[in-house]
Amino acid sequence: MTQQERQGWLIVLSLFVTLFIVWGGGINTGAVFFPALLKHFGWSRAILATLGSSGAIAAGIAGPFVGWLLDRFDARRVMVAGVAATALAFLAASRADSYLQLLVANVAIGIGVTAATVIPCSLVVASWFGERRGLAMGVTFAGTSLGGMGMTIVSNWMIAHGGWRSGYVALAVPMVLVAIPVVLLSVKTRRTDASAPAETDRAGVVALPGLEMREAIRTRSFWMICAAQFLFACAIAGAGLHLIAYLVGLGYTANLAAGVLSAIFLLTSIGKLAMGIFADRVSARVALAINFGCSMLGMVALLGARGALALALFVVLYGFSVGSPLVLMPLVMAESLGLRRLGSIMGTTGMFATAGFAAGPIIAGRIFDVTGSYTAALTLFVAMWFFSAASIFACLPLNSERSRLGFAAAAA
Repeated sequence: MTQQERQGWLIVLSLFVTLFIVWGGGINTGAVFFPALLKHFGWSRAILATLGSSGAIAAGIAGPFVGWLLDRFDARRVMVAGVAATALAFLAASRADSYLQLLVANVAIGIGVTAATVIPCSLVVASWFGERRGLAMGVTFAGTSLGGMGMTIVSNWMIAHGGWRSGYVALAVPMVLVAIPVVLLSVKTRRTDASAPAETDRAGVVALPGLEMREAIRTRSFWMICAAQFLFACAIAGAGLHLIAYLVGLGYTANLAAGVLSAIFLLTSIGKLAMGIFADRVSARVALAINFGCSMLGMVALLGARGALALALFVVLYGFSVGSPLVLMPLVMAESLGLRRLGSIMGTTGMFATAGFAAGPIIAGRIFDVTGSYTAALTLFVAMWFFSAASIFACLPLNSERSRLGFAAAAA
């Protein structure tokens, strides 16, 4: 292994730790806090769900700006600012006494997590790795699910013994003491790709291969990715935030429901690694379409989760596949649109994911408030997973998109 390869894998480890703490605590613990906040404030589920949705909206609005920054500045600076903002927001949330205070805190969390996690981590890994990009991305983003499992256990224990305010503090502390130093010491963006020759622009400046943003938005792949981003995000957020409440409503204990969530996070880590390796063999487009199909089947099993066998099937299928879009979606973008403006592309298409993350919990909460059941919402999410798979399967490789752009330009 060369010095460059060792440095690349050290960066992967650093990103893993950062995602474990920041994404695992900032995103994956929302369902654990949901029942405690519901009991403390007495709000409806739809109203409480708007807190997480506000964070998702803020993340989507911030995404293009974060992508723009990452195309121009070292990822380390952007990530440190994002981690610090997330930690401060959780500390503010721990002192909140009103809806408005929690709303502002969730908005800040959404912006901070966006700057600290998925977009910069994907860009760094894609820039450092070529042939083993899928594996490196899988190892990196295993931190989100393992972090979700670990931080879910920590926050659930803190809520049980010290209340939800202590739970928020417990999430903020490791961000300051661990994540920020790790990013400062280890993370660095490398602006050339190991597997493909660099291109040169008109000024003779070396640039990464791929499409400019103005070209990307003219491709079919760009809009198929946008559609898939919205659909799968809506399904994940809608089912995820209400999962514990749904299982408790079926008669399971809160501890068992939290255990189901932790088991999903554990299997998600395995799924990310496996699907990353699978994508290196068959292409990210095929891997992600198959992955979405597994999530759809898992959601079908959740509809029958009153039975133990169906619940176990849900945990296996959904747990294996639900986190893999974090690994595979950036790979699909790189395959179809290239690396040149990957940061900006991720930020822009991420706005559609944001809309999905914002809409999903509210849709599920509203359906429950009206019908007294989550059945219709889960059925809707099954359909969303199906159309997500179809959208990704319709994407094209970069060379094909370039050819189509060339034909369009010639025709014009």
